Amino acid sequence: MNFDFRGLEMNGTRMWERWAIIEALDFIEEHGMTALVLHETDGLQKILYPQAYFDPYAKWKSAPTRRGENAILNNRIYFEHVLNLADKRGIAVWLEIKQLGFPDEVLEMRPDLIKDGNVCPSEPFWAEFLETCVDELYRDFPKLAGLIVSAGSPEGRASRAQNKCGCDVCQKTPLTDWYHDIAMAMWKPSAKHGKPMAVRDFAYKPDDHEPLIAAMQRLPKGIIFCIKVTPHDFYPTFPHNSAIGRLRDRVQWLEYDTMGQFYGLAVAPCFIGEDLKRRMDNGRENGASGVIFRVEWERVNDWWALETINETNLIAAAAVTGGRPSDTVEICRLWLVSHGWPADGARWLAARLDETWPIISRALYIDGFMFADSSFFPRSIGRAWWTMETKHSLIAWDPSRADDLKLDPARIDMLLAEKEEAVKRVHAYAEMVHRGDQALPEALHKDLVAQADLFVTYVEGFAACARACLWARAKTEGVPGSDRELGDALTALAGYSERIRPIAEEALLPHQVAQVIDYHRIDDILREGRAIAAAR
Repeated sequence: MNFDFRGLEMNGTRMWERWAIIEALDFIEEHGMTALVLHETDGLQKILYPQAYFDPYAKWKSAPTRRGENAILNNRIYFEHVLNLADKRGIAVWLEIKQLGFPDEVLEMRPDLIKDGNVCPSEPFWAEFLETCVDELYRDFPKLAGLIVSAGSPEGRASRAQNKCGCDVCQKTPLTDWYHDIAMAMWKPSAKHGKPMAVRDFAYKPDDHEPLIAAMQRLPKGIIFCIKVTPHDFYPTFPHNSAIGRLRDRVQWLEYDTMGQFYGLAVAPCFIGEDLKRRMDNGRENGASGVIFRVEWERVNDWWALETINETNLIAAAAVTGGRPSDTVEICRLWLVSHGWPADGARWLAARLDETWPIISRALYIDGFMFADSSFFPRSIGRAWWTMETKHSLIAWDPSRADDLKLDPARIDMLLAEKEEAVKRVHAYAEMVHRGDQALPEALHKDLVAQADLFVTYVEGFAACARACLWARAKTEGVPGSDRELGDALTALAGYSERIRPIAEEALLPHQVAQVIDYHRIDDILREGRAIAAAR
């Protein structure tokens, strides 16, 4: 299948490093992609004052017009430099942002925007502000190809989706109107400068999802609808996003994560080629013509797919959407050759990578429910259940699963059997990696062995966390036998905490390893679990 638009999305701090931009542009060229997407939530305030409100030439009084003036000036030159680097190669650059976003000085200028301690997102000023900012953006950076805007996310500095402000203006403004007006404020200057714009479907719950789609139906047909392949976020166990295909009268793009925010964060290897094909097939069948592939996690430093084995997901993504062979062996061959290694080991490596998602899906998820905190151990027992039932709720998007988190001894045994299977599979995986293959270069084999050993430790941690979290909930619900089972689970978890502590304290590995195999989180679960165990 061929998609017209095939973007590589950088959304961590790598986008602010020139060498990484060049590496991303090299990948785009080599694999026939069409665009670079720079996803910077606070992108406008990082590269604009804006001058209509804050004079960059003003003489300082007690403070500069905008704090961090040197960073803004640096960012402006750097951003222009990136646009020129891409322009020389014929690669379009898009900026992706979340709204509302604004510098602190706006609130100093307009303190009336704060009501009862909250920033009001419905004040008419915001439409004026956004229109002014986008107009200035394209005047200052004419080589920027377009904007991708997320208005439905509660992750902006202010948003109706946050439900914080209860003022009369917010109460009188329907959510659909708010989404529509925010998008139109940015579309008007975009159209004025002849630039395309996409609006993202990024909503945490169906209650926010439907008003956003309704707003899109009212917006000009020239605005692209950009849709995650699964609702809310990139969970491979979730159903297809029902927004895909709803608005066939406009261009639709898909979004997909190749880094692994919800499947190991590339500390644990995970190849998701089959899911990728399934999601792209669904998108194509429902009229999608573009796709954006994420290679980092938002705001996170020093880690991205292109320096991990999860780069294979990005290679597969480019191949699938570019109409080229995308079987795992071919993807591994391309990955090996791109790193200067012989392709002879591709078949062995493909067999190993095809084993990874079945392990991850049984470790980080509980019967398809998002148990992990992204790819981390749960922060606490309460947070684990909040994650599954509220924040990353599968039931919200698939009501047929409503009873599947109800616990009794038989159900707990079934759920823990899933974790035992994950541990069994990861040990078998590590054993095969240790054996290796004669076609593998020694340096590569050494790296794969080290990662496989961490993979084992990682999966064992999730099995131990799940045991504690399930039996802790069972105890609070009075499930028979839960006192003894919870005590045993906490004893095992305490031993695991001591075993992994050196990963952080020795500091020999990238900090992301200590982040996903984090003894602090284990200790938080232990603390809460012991309190539950002691309760009568």
